[in-house]
Amino acid sequence: MLIRDMPGVKNKSLSNRSTEWLRRHLKDPYVIQSQKDNYRSRAAYKLTETNKKFKIFENVKSALDLGAAPGSWSEVLIKELKSPTRIVAIDLLEIDPIPGVEIFKDDFTSQKFNDYVDNSEPFDLIVSDISPNMTGHRQTDFLRSMEMLEEAFALTDDCLNPGGHFVAKYFRRGDLGQLLNDAKKKFTKVSSFKPDASRKNSSEIYLVCYKKK
Repeated sequence: MLIRDMPGVKNKSLSNRSTEWLRRHLKDPYVIQSQKDNYRSRAAYKLTETNKKFKIFENVKSALDLGAAPGSWSEVLIKELKSPTRIVAIDLLEIDPIPGVEIFKDDFTSQKFNDYVDNSEPFDLIVSDISPNMTGHRQTDFLRSMEMLEEAFALTDDCLNPGGHFVAKYFRRGDLGQLLNDAKKKFTKVSSFKPDASRKNSSEIYLVCYKKK
């Protein structure tokens, strides 16, 4: 009998990996800092680093946070924006209340939510930290992330004010193709950025579109 076929060995291996992940997680400087700063997750610093480099918060008074759970990006927006008038957060998962943030538990592509944004004022900033459920198959995961990126980018047509910015996560496993060309036509500056807060072994990267024309 091979060792891998012995009862309990696989579960023990999984347990060891989970324990190792938890150990690294608890020692992560961004996790430690997020606890000090009272953010819900270390992901907050991905957004603050993006702002530090690209100044995406300047003159922003309204923002839409896609895939917002657990809410750390919305917490950053409430904290950092000067006199925000409206911040909307949406996710399929529950988000505990955040003072000053309007929260939706829904798919941002749903007809109900699209009716809401169509009948409200456009935003100055749209951000997305959405990650699709990963299969482990590189091409499938890339296509899923591209679908989410394209759906989020489509909101910039009617839901983003001129001069507004768009930031969204994708996974560096393929070519952005036509979407990148469209972004360069629509925005003054388009960049890809991997914040230091993004784990080194992660292929995630952020598309930053600065100042809608």
